[in-house]
Amino acid sequence: MPDLELTRVMAASPDAIWAAWTDPASIAQWWGPAGFTSTVRELNVADGGRFDVVMHAPDGTDFANVYIFEDVEPARRITYVHQGSEEWGLAPSRSVVLIEVEAQDAPRTRVTARSYYASDEDRRRHLEDFQAADGARQLLERLEEVARSR
Repeated sequence: MPDLELTRVMAASPDAIWAAWTDPASIAQWWGPAGFTSTVRELNVADGGRFDVVMHAPDGTDFANVYIFEDVEPARRITYVHQGSEEWGLAPSRSVVLIEVEAQDAPRTRVTARSYYASDEDRRRHLEDFQAADGARQLLERLEEVARSR
């Protein structure tokens, strides 16, 4: 059972959602909660590929994160491990995230995100300290916005 699960039906095709995930300029537009901007340092959406990104909070705080893609099926599924980063002064946390993309009646697509945390402390930090549920909801809203424009 996932520690966090969110589903959103988006007014965009699976291909448009995939394009928003795999283009560095596009993912920089939607990665992170509302009000954040992002700098993509590396993006290789493939099995074993790496996503290195810095999220910039509205207050000027930077949050560096590294993700390793484990299982990628274009326009269908992305599984990645969030490795966190020590760049912002906290011990890195570890979680596994599964994103499933399922076509509905065109042009709608159901996107489900499931997060599994490595420890109770990682779960607590993400869900309580980092407000991960709210952030993930906002991230999915922003993904839909970018995908709809493709």
